[in-house]
Amino acid sequence: MVAHFFYMKFSEFLLDPISSRDHLLLIGNPVSHSISPIMHNLAIDHHSLDLEYVAVEILVNELPSLIAHFNSINFKGANITLPYKETLFESVDRHSDLAKSMQVINCIQKLDQELVGHNTDSFGFIEPLRDLGLMKLDSVLIFGFGGATKAIIHGLRDFGVDKYFVVSRNPERLQNDLPINLISYDEWAEYAVEVDLIVNTTPLGMHPNSENSPVDAQFTKFLADSVCYDIVYNPQKTTFLRQAEQQNCTTINGLPMLIYQASRSFELWTGQTFPMSEIKEYLDNVFPS
Repeated sequence: MVAHFFYMKFSEFLLDPISSRDHLLLIGNPVSHSISPIMHNLAIDHHSLDLEYVAVEILVNELPSLIAHFNSINFKGANITLPYKETLFESVDRHSDLAKSMQVINCIQKLDQELVGHNTDSFGFIEPLRDLGLMKLDSVLIFGFGGATKAIIHGLRDFGVDKYFVVSRNPERLQNDLPINLISYDEWAEYAVEVDLIVNTTPLGMHPNSENSPVDAQFTKFLADSVCYDIVYNPQKTTFLRQAEQQNCTTINGLPMLIYQASRSFELWTGQTFPMSEIKEYLDNVFPS
């Protein structure tokens, strides 16, 4: 398998010959850092499909042209990333039940000329938990209240979770319509002792600032007895996960989530099986532990 990577501005994409061939898009701004084109083009190569996956950087004033492009015969589907997951929610003809309940899409499937909006982030998050044999959780603590948190909360409903504690820098300023308890970083440790799962959704610990963690060193002991999950994938073993390992916690890094959400999108678009093991092996070599 040979990885190839395509990234361009949307204005450039419309003038490029690739826009006249069958293609899938990653839509967002910025997108130059994304590894989604690597994963999906590897999967396309694996199945010898006549298709390209391109990351396109979209400006807000280009959204009408983008939505018009969805009607192109060569447009076959898309992933959507920040900041357009909510903005493009109404750009499709219908939604999956999950996407409708979240009011957020990260995947567009073109099905018989109809555009269907999906959210594959929840699936991506929960499948690594199932791989560990976890089928039920009572309570969860989540660092960060960004877009990923909403997907995680919806994904965990099937696990029977009835308590969600979400840690934010300024919880009093946040508007919240989810069944969660918003708490501050000064309070999280007192709640951590009663949860089964602790999740980091913040960029703390992400390359190149891999020494950072949402957990100050003196509070590491409060991670004990929980499964600790970091959605950061570069590096695979963040400071947060190293702290958790010191407390003998089971840990999960962000790479499996990334691969699983990509697999669901790919299968929706193509009907083909995503080559999980080959892509995981490739990414394990790209992103060090």
